[in-house]
Amino acid sequence: MPVDGERWAMTENTVAGSKSEYVTMYTPSLLQSIPRKNKRENLGISGDSLPFKGLDIWNAYEFTWLDKKGKPEVAMAQFQFPGNSTNLIESKSLKLYLGSYSGTKFGHRNEVISTLESDLTLAVRGQVSVSLMTPEQVHHEGLGLLVGNSLDNLDVEVSDYHWNPDYLQLESSTIVRESVYTHLFMSLCPMTGQPDIASVLIQYNGNSISHEGLLKYLISYRKHAEYGEQIAERIFIDIMNRCAPERLGITTRFARRGGIDINSHRTFEESLPAEVRVWRQ
Repeated sequence: MPVDGERWAMTENTVAGSKSEYVTMYTPSLLQSIPRKNKRENLGISGDSLPFKGLDIWNAYEFTWLDKKGKPEVAMAQFQFPGNSTNLIESKSLKLYLGSYSGTKFGHRNEVISTLESDLTLAVRGQVSVSLMTPEQVHHEGLGLLVGNSLDNLDVEVSDYHWNPDYLQLESSTIVRESVYTHLFMSLCPMTGQPDIASVLIQYNGNSISHEGLLKYLISYRKHAEYGEQIAERIFIDIMNRCAPERLGITTRFARRGGIDINSHRTFEESLPAEVRVWRQ
């Protein structure tokens, strides 16, 4: 737990001219939990019996705290939230919570990790894993590429920007094993209405899915407001309901907002695709 710290407020002008207060002394009460249950019930998922394995990985690039002598330390903080946790975290509340570390002293890096894990595990009601990467480690990891074929060069005409699963259609009864992705995905934050930009990777075994229909379906989220984790589950359920693949994996990699990117995996398998940081993250 933190050794000591002082509390002071910093204000930041927003586009609208209003001001937000940022607390810089460790304050776990800033975290806001959001139940997964309601949105899952809308998708026909009830109880604890999930039709997928899941993991949500958040990377925070602006994390800083003070050592016991008051010297700042910095790291990229990575949080792994289990998909079967009761709650998810509202992203702005996480940003504010992490900001509360910036004026707080800790005796050792392990105390920072254990404090983060304890607070977030309590907030989501599921075991959260935390790691801190130095700038050198982040640089060494570098950027990666999504595996498979891009849908982005398809010559399609698009006029529908509201979620529409009717675009999902089978191309043929030919069984394929396929990995496709798009960087064109956009949805809206349900809290602020701001755009959330993402890359989406779809891997499946089953009857061939129409690429044109799949791309139009993914573009139809452009005016749809929902959290990134919920969107990954909606895509999974829509494809299962419309195309019935034998195996399916969905990865959504949302670009940074507030210094945090959010990445969700939903899959039949216990194993997950390789974790890569794409070009906008």
